[in-house]
Amino acid sequence: MENLFFDTYLEMVAGREGKIPALFPQVWLYYDPKLQKDRIKKIFEHQRMDFLMLFSESQRVVIEIDGVQHYAEYVEGNKKHYASVDKYADMMAAQREMSLAGYDVYRFGAKELYNLTIGKRKVCAFFDRLFSKYGISV
Repeated sequence: MENLFFDTYLEMVAGREGKIPALFPQVWLYYDPKLQKDRIKKIFEHQRMDFLMLFSESQRVVIEIDGVQHYAEYVEGNKKHYASVDKYADMMAAQREMSLAGYDVYRFGAKELYNLTIGKRKVCAFFDRLFSKYGISV
């Protein structure tokens, strides 16, 4: 699903002029220079984002594509995933920390992107609104 998201973004901005923010895939949060400079203790050491966009020195956007691993545990013996309140709580705590550190966090359920045509439409509509919010015209 992340490939669909990334490829759709590249298609959407291809050949466009102007200030178009880069979409960085698979970024470890502690690599963000702003976070390193401002933090007192090591936080987010194990926090990996699906995508990061830097709109300005102070405006950062995290985009997550949430698959089953975000809210369920796999039980090997049953070969099934089962909802896990612990995993969900950990994900919500991480999102709060990112928001408090100044990131705008947007989440997609992977199921939203299963259908190629519908998924691409949703991604394009999302970026249109996101760019509008940040005053980016493409």
